[in-house]
Amino acid sequence: MTLTKKLILFIVFSSSFAYSQNKIPLRQYLEDLESNYPYNFSFKDVDLAGQVISPFDSSNFAEAVLYLENNSLFSYTALQDNTIALSFRDDLIDICGSITEDTTPLINTLVVSPYQSTSTDNQGLFNLKVLHENDVILISHIGKEPQIFSAEKFSIMPCVSIGLSPKIETLATITLQNYFAKGISKNDNGSLSVNYDEFNILPGLIEPDVLLTIQALPGIQSVNETVSFLNIRGGTNDQNLILWDGIKMYQNGHFFGLISAFNPFLTEKVTLSKNGTSSSIGDGVSGVIAMESSSRINKDFTAGIGTNLISTDAFLDIPIGTIGSIQVSGRKSINNLIKTPTYDSYFEKVFQNTEVTTAGGDILPTSDDDFSFFDASIRALFKPTDRDTFRFNFIVLANELEFLENARVSNEFQSLRSNLVQDNVSGGFNYQRAWSDDFTSDFQFYGTAYELQAVNQDVVNNQQLFQENDVLESGAKIQGAYRFTEKIKGTLGYQFNETGITNFEQINNPFFERSDKQVLRTNSVYTQLDYQPSNNTVLHTGFRVNHINKFNETTFEPRLSASHRFLENFTIEVLGELKSQTTSQIVDFQNDFLGIENRRWVLSRPDEIPIIKSKQLSAGLSFSKKGWLVSAEPYIKEVEGITSQSQGFQNQFTSERTHGSYTAKGIDFLLNKRFTTINTWLSYSYAKNDYTFENFSPQKFPNNIDIRHTLTYGINYSLKNFNISGGFNWHTGKPTTLLVSGNEIIDNELNFGPPNTATIKDYLRVDISGTYNFSIGKTAKGFIGVSIWNLLDNDNVVNHFFRISDSNEIEEIDEFALRFTPNFSLRVRF
Repeated sequence: MTLTKKLILFIVFSSSFAYSQNKIPLRQYLEDLESNYPYNFSFKDVDLAGQVISPFDSSNFAEAVLYLENNSLFSYTALQDNTIALSFRDDLIDICGSITEDTTPLINTLVVSPYQSTSTDNQGLFNLKVLHENDVILISHIGKEPQIFSAEKFSIMPCVSIGLSPKIETLATITLQNYFAKGISKNDNGSLSVNYDEFNILPGLIEPDVLLTIQALPGIQSVNETVSFLNIRGGTNDQNLILWDGIKMYQNGHFFGLISAFNPFLTEKVTLSKNGTSSSIGDGVSGVIAMESSSRINKDFTAGIGTNLISTDAFLDIPIGTIGSIQVSGRKSINNLIKTPTYDSYFEKVFQNTEVTTAGGDILPTSDDDFSFFDASIRALFKPTDRDTFRFNFIVLANELEFLENARVSNEFQSLRSNLVQDNVSGGFNYQRAWSDDFTSDFQFYGTAYELQAVNQDVVNNQQLFQENDVLESGAKIQGAYRFTEKIKGTLGYQFNETGITNFEQINNPFFERSDKQVLRTNSVYTQLDYQPSNNTVLHTGFRVNHINKFNETTFEPRLSASHRFLENFTIEVLGELKSQTTSQIVDFQNDFLGIENRRWVLSRPDEIPIIKSKQLSAGLSFSKKGWLVSAEPYIKEVEGITSQSQGFQNQFTSERTHGSYTAKGIDFLLNKRFTTINTWLSYSYAKNDYTFENFSPQKFPNNIDIRHTLTYGINYSLKNFNISGGFNWHTGKPTTLLVSGNEIIDNELNFGPPNTATIKDYLRVDISGTYNFSIGKTAKGFIGVSIWNLLDNDNVVNHFFRISDSNEIEEIDEFALRFTPNFSLRVRF
C-alpha cells in the first residue's frame, strides 16, 4: 500500500471511528423505531448478531428506513400489517482473515467494520460482510499493536493471514504507589500526587481537604496552622503557585485560612512539586500545588450532599448526551443556623488578638458578629470526538465578616459597623486536541480576580479606615507535544500573563487617600524533553525564558528531574530548578484589614520590589520492598529578592523597608510499612533556614519560619467499610525575638535583643479520626466520619511577640493553635 493510500485510509479511519463510542446495536435501534412508529421489523436473530449502527434522529419513518438502507448490510421490504422484513443485500462483499502472532492463531481478536463487530475463533479466523472495498477494518487484541486495513485486503481467497506484534508501551515503573498512604503516589519527575478517588483518611481529617492533606507530606507544614500560610521547605505562602485546573488562584482559604477554599469532593487529583518543576509552569519559587478536577465524562446523573460541623455542600453531575457533562457545586458555612463547638474553636483561633476580640479601656467588646463563607463552581466538559476535549471552568470563593465596634465616648455608648470581604472569582477555557497518536496540542485561556476589602471603624476617634487590595490577571498558554519515539517526547509552548494589582486606602478624619496600581506583562517560551531509555531510567529536562516588560529583563530558568532504579528496589533521583515570580504579599501594619487578613498582594517594580528568584537542588534515595518504604531527600534552596514586609516581622524590623534573601538547607526522611489492613509511617525533617539582609544589623539571622526539627507519626487501620486513623505532629518552636532584660523600653519604643535567637515552646498535637461507608438502597451510598483535632487539648503557641499598650505598658502576646476540636461529617451520594 502506498504512503498516499495509507494516509487516505488513516483519515477515513479517523473520521469513521471518531464516533465509534456512539454506535449502538442495530437491534436496539430497530426497537426504538418500533416504539416511536406503528411498524414492526421481522428478522433472524442470528443475522443481527454483532450488527451496529450510529443513532439517527429521523423526522419520519420513511427517512429512518432510507438511513438504514444506506448504513447497514440489509434490505428493507415492506409487507402487510406494517411489517418490514430484513434480508442481507445482494451486493455485499464477503471478507475473511486469519490473525496470528508468530504463526500462532490469536483467538478472541476484535475485528470491527463500520457495520459489524466480531471476534476470531479458535483457529484465529473471522468472517464479515461489507458494502464497499474501501470500508475500513480495525483489528485489535489486548497487548498487541492495533492494525488498520481496507476491506479489499480480505476479499481475496483463501483468507489472508495477518500477524500482530506486541504493543510497546512506556511504563513509569519507578513511580511509587501508595506513598506512605493510600492514594498518594510519588511520580517519576519527583512530584507527589494525591488521587482522591483512592484516598483514605489521615489523622484528624475525615474529609479530603486539599491543602490540609498535603501538609502530611514531608517538607510541608504551616507554622501558624492555617492553609493560607503554607510553608514548602521554608518558603512563605505567597511563594507557592496554586493552580485550579490550570488557573492561578490568589485566595486559597475559607474561615480566613483554617480550611481550603476548594471543594474536596470535586477535586480528583492534586500534584505537589517541591523541586524539578516542569518548564511549562512559571512562578511559585517555593513550590507548585496543582489541583485537577475529573477529566472523565460521567454518562449517568450523579448527585451528592453532605454536612459537617462547619459547612454544608452539594453537587450535581449532569450528563449531556454521550459527549459531555456539567458539574455544579456549592458550599456554605452553617454558623448562621447553628454555632457548633467546632465553629467556636475555629472562631477563637482565627480572630484572637484582632479587633473582633480586642477590648479595653473605653473600647467595649464587639457585638452582632456575622461571619460566613461560601464557594460555588461549575465545570463543563465536552468530548465531541475521541481526539477533541473542551473544558470550561468557573469558581467563586468568598469570606465575609461584619461586627459592631462598641465604645464609651463621653459616657455614652456608641457603635459603628466594621466589615471585611475577601473573594476570588476565576474562569477558564481549555481545548486539547490529539492530532495523531504522536502529536497533541493544548490551548488555555483564563482570568482571575481577587478582592480584599475592609472598613475599620474607630469609634473613640470617630475615624473610618477603608482598605482595598485588588488583583486582576489574565493569561493564555498554547503548547504542542510530539512523541518522536517510544522513548523520547518533546514539548514546546508559549505563555502570556498580564497582572494588575491595586492597593487603595482612605481615612476620613483627617482625610487621607492613597491609591497605587501596577501592571506587569510577562511573555514566556518554554521547551521540555522527556527521555525514558528504559523502564528503570527517566530524564525530564526543560528550559523556560521569561521576558518581564516593566523591568525589560529576561530570566532564564533551566529545570531538571532524573530518576534511576537499580538493584530492583532502590531508586535515586536528582532534581534542580531556577524559578522567578513577580507577585508577593506584604504586611504594612499588623492591624491592617482588621488584623485578620493583613497581607496584601503587590507586584514587583523596578528599584522598589525586586523580582523574586530561586535556585534549588535536591537528591533522593529510596528503598521499596514488600510493603516497606524508606527514603531520604537532602536539599538546598536559595531565594533572593524577598522584601522585609513580606516576612511579617514583629520585632525591631517591623517598620523596615528593604529586601534580602534566605537559604534553606535540610533533609526529609520517611519510613513506611504497609500490611494488609494496617498502614503506618514515620517522617522526620531537619531544616536550617537563615535570612540575609544587608541593611539590617545583624545581616544574617534565623528565618521567622525556621523550624529545625519536625516529626510526624501516623497509623491507619482499614477493615471492610471501616477506617480508623491516629497520629501525632511534633516540631520545635518557631523563632521569636526577646526584649533586652532590664531595659525593655527606650524612647517609648520596645528595645529588642538579637533577632530570632529564642524559640517558642515545642508544638505537639495528637489527632484521631474514623469513617464508615455504607449503602442506602440499591443506588445511594452513605458516609459517616468523626474526628478530633488536638485530642490532648494542648496549648500550642504558634506565634509570640511584644507590643506596647495604650497605657504604655508592655504586653507579651501568645497566639494559640486550635484547641480540642471535634468534627462530624455525614454524606449521601446518589
